[in-house]
Amino acid sequence: MTLGALLDLGVDEQKFLQELDKLHVEGYHIKIEETDKNGIRAKHVNVCVDGVPEESGDIHLNGHEHGKASGHEHTHTHDHAHPHRNFADIRRMIEQSALEENVRELALRIFGRVAAAEAKVHGKSIDEVHFHEVGAVDSIIDIVGCAILINMIKPDKICASVLHEGHGFVRCQHGLLSVPVPATSEILAAAGAPLAQIDIEGELITPTGAAIITELAEHFGVMPGMRITRTGWGAGTKNLPVPNVLRVYQGTAIEAEGAETGRAPESTDADGLAEKRAGQEENTDYVQDEILVLEANLDDCTGEMLGAAMGALLEEGALDVFYTPIYMKKNRPAYRLTVLAKPQDGARMERLMFRHTTTIGIRRRTEMRSILKREQVQVNTPCGKMAAKKVYLGEEERIYPEYESAVKLAAENGKSLWEIYRSYGKS
Repeated sequence: MTLGALLDLGVDEQKFLQELDKLHVEGYHIKIEETDKNGIRAKHVNVCVDGVPEESGDIHLNGHEHGKASGHEHTHTHDHAHPHRNFADIRRMIEQSALEENVRELALRIFGRVAAAEAKVHGKSIDEVHFHEVGAVDSIIDIVGCAILINMIKPDKICASVLHEGHGFVRCQHGLLSVPVPATSEILAAAGAPLAQIDIEGELITPTGAAIITELAEHFGVMPGMRITRTGWGAGTKNLPVPNVLRVYQGTAIEAEGAETGRAPESTDADGLAEKRAGQEENTDYVQDEILVLEANLDDCTGEMLGAAMGALLEEGALDVFYTPIYMKKNRPAYRLTVLAKPQDGARMERLMFRHTTTIGIRRRTEMRSILKREQVQVNTPCGKMAAKKVYLGEEERIYPEYESAVKLAAENGKSLWEIYRSYGKS
């Protein structure tokens, strides 16, 4: 389904197949065709191994099997003659291929997520475990093919909605397992990905699909404001009560379009009247995005350690870092460390918090924020040019001097910081 949706964005199919040939895997062929799901046209990609498409292992509660599936839908019941490889085999195959370096790296990261989950489920090391999900040719093609398409499309950022899973049971090599299967649960838990169950019987997220989306998506939730340029639809094989399709949007972020001027661009109709963007609030003074909040309570950190931790976090890209005085158990004076960061930087920020402080636990949550449109400018002062932010609030423009630039001007001219702040625009 992922291959179908990405190809449906207009990617050159022949070039994609040529790139896939660089993997040097035999015994399969790919069939790409248009299909219909509940009235929606979509692209269906079927990876046939030894001429046989993959079968679904879904089980109704009354015990009857149903449906067939391919791609990311169901890849549990492999009975072909090809071997079940382990992670070391797959790593060797990809590293020795003629694929581009960034394709190899992305594919190995996706495989690594599945391998780590399967190893945890089976109680073995990553290189020991023989896992059916990624050891089969069809899943290798799914993951490597996805890495190739992402490299061809080259998106700046990938976001995903909350993931939805069905219920019931699936037939695997080890018998019947409840949905989601253990490996899928482990992959989603390790990534902190949000999951919601819906009233559809059957498996909607396999370990392969879970590994792909958790590796690619920078955050999960409401779609950020964007101007959509293309929509891709990838079809699964099963017929469900809802359209069995994966939808992918490609477009330009509204905030990025207005970056140079600080204002989101407006469109006009034939009468010259400004149109509001579909789905946006009438007030366009600000944009909204999602932010990650990390917190830890510290009662045994010295002031020097706290200062060093703040410096390290800010240097590595934290949006803001601050301390709040609190009282903890046994009436101990303490500090709450709060870090604001982009969702995709969460893991790195947590490692820095553990490394530079004494905390043994970090709380995390995501919050929506509204931010005024802004741009970086240079303003004139009697002492020279100073870096600043120009912020827009409706028709009003505000100038906020950049601290470091103002401090440098003050030192160079023997002035106080306050004098520099008051002097901009007066040269």
